[in-house]
Amino acid sequence: MTRVKICGVARAEDAEAAAEAGADAVGFVFEPGSPRYVGRSTDLHLALPPYVVSVAVFGPFLPDAGATGFDRIQYLSGSPTGRLIRAFRLGETPLAEIVAHRSSPILIDAFHSEQFGGTGERADWEAVAQIVRSASVPVILAGGLTPDNVAEAIRIVRPYAVDVSSGVEASPGVKDHAQIRDFIAAARS
Repeated sequence: MTRVKICGVARAEDAEAAAEAGADAVGFVFEPGSPRYVGRSTDLHLALPPYVVSVAVFGPFLPDAGATGFDRIQYLSGSPTGRLIRAFRLGETPLAEIVAHRSSPILIDAFHSEQFGGTGERADWEAVAQIVRSASVPVILAGGLTPDNVAEAIRIVRPYAVDVSSGVEASPGVKDHAQIRDFIAAARS
């Protein structure tokens, strides 16, 4: 079964809704330029049940950003240590370099020159499927996923997990709880 991460959660009620809907993981953004930024230190993840993985999400890695107590750290660049998820943006990093990454699970997102995620732009599913077939680590698909397209994306790509942010939002940083439920149901169909 494909796992589901609801990312860009900035409110306690959205974290609770994601957990209640069956999310496997919830992501909290520590990138100051993001409309989903949770601040230098947050305790939103403490409200999650123990079976839901909490993920601190960074653009350029900031080792002193106060992300303590999270189950995983997702980063775009740098060399942090710990339980990690390495994010790559298609078009920014050569496919061979992405496939060669062997030290942690990888998240593949669409490239946007001014934002590092939550853009609503769809990743190239065929390219990500090629990465899934070649990679030796779990691959998480992100980029432009919605309740309407996630089942097809999973069928084509066959990722370990899917990651959604803007695809389940009423507005940036505010999740639509019905869309979260619909997304998870579609991902598990």
